Amino acid sequence: MCEQLAAFVDGELTPEEAQAFSVHLADCSECQAGLEDQVQASVAVQAAADARPAQRPQPAPVARPEARPRFRPSWDRRRVAGFAAAAAAVVLAVLAVVRPWRGTEAPRELPFALASARPLEGRPSHPALEGYRALATMRSGTAGRMELDLAKLAALEQRGDPHGIATAYLASGDFERAERILEGLPPSPAVQGDRALAALGLGLPERALGLLDAALETAPDDARLHWNRGLALQALSLELASAAEFQRVARAKEPGWSTEADARADGLRAGALARRDSWQAMNAAGMALALEGTPYPSTMARRNPDLARLYLYHALRAAPSAERVRALLPLASVLDEATRTKTATAYVTRVAEADFSRRGPLAQTYHAVLEGTQTLEGAKADAYLAKLRRSSERDLLLGALLLLRQEDRHVDELATLVRQSSEPAWYEAPLARGRAQAALARGDTETAEKSLTQGLASCRSAGFQYRCVDLQQHLAALYNRLDRRKEAEGLARSALEEAFRTDSWFQEEVLLSDLVTSARLSHAPALARAYLDEYVQHAPEDCARRSEYHHARALLAVEDLDAKAARREVQDAIGCPTAPTMLEIAVAGDLLRLEGGTVPGRELDRVRERIRVLRDDASLSAGDRLLLDHLEGRILIERDRETGQRLLRGVITGSALKRSSDIEARKAWSHSHHVLVMDAGRAKEWDAAVALLAEELDRTAPTSCLLALAGQDERLLFVARGPDGKAEGLYLNALKRPLREEVPGVPERLRKVVAACESVRVLAEPILQGRPGLLPPDRAWSYLAPGGQGVAAPAIAPAPKRLLVSDVEPPASLGLPRLMPWKGVAGPNDVHLRGRAATPEAVLAEMEDATEVELHTHGLSGTGLSDAAFLALSPDGAGHYALTAEDLEGHTLKGAPVVLLAACDANVGAWRYHAVWSLPSALIQAGARAVVAPSTQVPDVEAGAFFQSLLETLRRGVPPAQALRDTRARWLRQGSAKWVQDLVAFE
Repeated sequence: MCEQLAAFVDGELTPEEAQAFSVHLADCSECQAGLEDQVQASVAVQAAADARPAQRPQPAPVARPEARPRFRPSWDRRRVAGFAAAAAAVVLAVLAVVRPWRGTEAPRELPFALASARPLEGRPSHPALEGYRALATMRSGTAGRMELDLAKLAALEQRGDPHGIATAYLASGDFERAERILEGLPPSPAVQGDRALAALGLGLPERALGLLDAALETAPDDARLHWNRGLALQALSLELASAAEFQRVARAKEPGWSTEADARADGLRAGALARRDSWQAMNAAGMALALEGTPYPSTMARRNPDLARLYLYHALRAAPSAERVRALLPLASVLDEATRTKTATAYVTRVAEADFSRRGPLAQTYHAVLEGTQTLEGAKADAYLAKLRRSSERDLLLGALLLLRQEDRHVDELATLVRQSSEPAWYEAPLARGRAQAALARGDTETAEKSLTQGLASCRSAGFQYRCVDLQQHLAALYNRLDRRKEAEGLARSALEEAFRTDSWFQEEVLLSDLVTSARLSHAPALARAYLDEYVQHAPEDCARRSEYHHARALLAVEDLDAKAARREVQDAIGCPTAPTMLEIAVAGDLLRLEGGTVPGRELDRVRERIRVLRDDASLSAGDRLLLDHLEGRILIERDRETGQRLLRGVITGSALKRSSDIEARKAWSHSHHVLVMDAGRAKEWDAAVALLAEELDRTAPTSCLLALAGQDERLLFVARGPDGKAEGLYLNALKRPLREEVPGVPERLRKVVAACESVRVLAEPILQGRPGLLPPDRAWSYLAPGGQGVAAPAIAPAPKRLLVSDVEPPASLGLPRLMPWKGVAGPNDVHLRGRAATPEAVLAEMEDATEVELHTHGLSGTGLSDAAFLALSPDGAGHYALTAEDLEGHTLKGAPVVLLAACDANVGAWRYHAVWSLPSALIQAGARAVVAPSTQVPDVEAGAFFQSLLETLRRGVPPAQALRDTRARWLRQGSAKWVQDLVAFE
């Protein structure tokens, strides 16, 4: 009878059969165990059926006699509940009473159906849970989750209420099941709010924020959504932003809920402000110590020993006498106790023995600069440093270089002073920062990154966390500047957690600004708004900060093509009279274009005046000035084409020599080309648009059989050249969804232009490079990767060498399933790296002179390791297992190989406007002749045979695009899955 369980739940049994099964169910433990899962399965099918679009009526089948009532599933609303449904409810009710609680550790004190307390911290949207109940949290650590009442679950299922069932699973803590049901329901604020609760339960606050922001667009005053957003913000440790959300809930005056919201807001705000007050008190005590000799409280020193050490060393350099120095010994002893060294006390002892008749006047100047009563810049700073060099006070010279922020101007001298100091580990961090700043001034981002990375490693080894947080912040800012947003976010987030632990309030603020940037660059607007909310709450009375806040929110709105919301934010921003910024001008330029003829009166004049003021800012770098000129040209070209073109061409000329080393110049070059490409497209100057695009990508455009794509925000340009070389195009300027969400397909008219081509080459701007499915799977086409002409082809054909990588063993912590062993036959010139030998370093070394490369590995994307997909290989001795696009920089593939990336998502690249960043493009730029990469999941059982067949076709001399087309066609005829249609060739 157990085989009848599904039919019983779905009401398929006759009344007699249902009666018999009810008797059986009461005594069958196996059926009882499977009953809940069967109800869940029925609900899932119902949700899918509800979401399925209505189909046109079909002719009625010929009637025939049936031995039993015709099957009607439980989601069929026309069915009248019969005896089987009633019997199911009765038996479920009995089972719910007699069935024991499943978790022995779960307390019986809080049965959900009877208790006055609620099991969830969040607020589900189900009307039955609208009333307030206190939270059922136990200090033993148990969550007070309810045990599912199967009778009620069955009743909800019979009523066709999958949302109610999902709510039951939420309340019981089964977030995965709740999420699966909710994902099948039509979207609404209620459903999105509950999906956010499921995401929070699964430890995914970022996903929860996205769902909640989407729901709040439709229901902006829903207190439940604001409550849950407060919880999501709290999960990210954004306490002040969370407090503001709960305060908003409190103002709704809901009985019970408002009281708890008030308490939550007060608690969150108190915790954050306690850190602020602690930071301010530590700094005030530090300045009092350094300037007046006031003893520094030992409790503060133990709270943040690195900050105390910073002020102790200031005090030693500013001390006017040996007596003042000796008074610092107790604090030095506390700090040495924390680090288990004697460096601080040794420093105090050494300075106390100095000749203060000579040291005193030098220390007095240091004291005045630290106090702010004297400013040393330019010649005055140089004169003071010269005095210190003539003296024997090397520690004062070292300190003065740091105090005057001269690290980047005197890197070599600073390095010598650090080596000669008694505590080089303490000074390694500012030395690394100085080296990085000097490198960045030269446009050498590679050296800057290396300096900061090495400094951070030394700092962590020494255990000076305050210094480490500072280096992490500078490295995160550099990664944001380089558009390596995932690495930036990971560094800034870990640094922020450390800042929380040491009450480093100022560092919190700087890191929040970095996190706003990395989230925006990652196109995570909900997360960016969350960090912005926390950032502005740190100083809500600061007008300049509010202006920055609103401009940043305006940029997020522009990227969502919401001109009205962006204009509201800009109006709020300009209410604060502040100095102009690059962010402000960038927002203004995009918004003026989006608004078109609806731009407010004299707004263009206001923006041009702000540009004029910003251009007078002496702190702007050469790259920044190029970007500012680009922004002005971007604005003008919409109204004065000739003047705008002249400005943008000037930017291209000015950035041509700098773009290889200066990231701002590189962006100015790329962005200016983009604007000119779109301008030519708007004028239907198709050949000019292609020429500009080819120049932007450092490629020569084919004269025939070409498809060109360019676009950004609401605009998209297609240009096609057929076999005769004649160009046709289409310019779209009013897209309703951003290109990152949806890229329209190639118009049929332009597909016909290239229909007679044997193979089509594609030139595409960075954000469109690598998109699968541009042309049907039966066409041969490939991308021309940017910069692919940078590595010359070998003058002499290299010796054949096939590199095969398989059977890799990535770290177990990744949770990746083991791939099937490679079953091919290796040739005499093959190098086969397999198992633990297949490390990134070994693969790169063997790849350099290979002529064919096959990589059978797992591919991963969307992690913090890289913005683009990477290959998960076997770890080396240092634990490095990922082969990323970054790893390929600086390598030259002398064998000009064909590379087959047989790994999931290997074609997934970073969304960058100024440069393509992906494994295929990095391989092409390193010298690969061609790359084939999947854009989606790859089935392990099919990948080996497919890529072996593709390689054999290539060896017959078939060009890569045609070889991929032919191999794909054979596989599709055999009934292969869709993944082969999403393979993309690059040349």
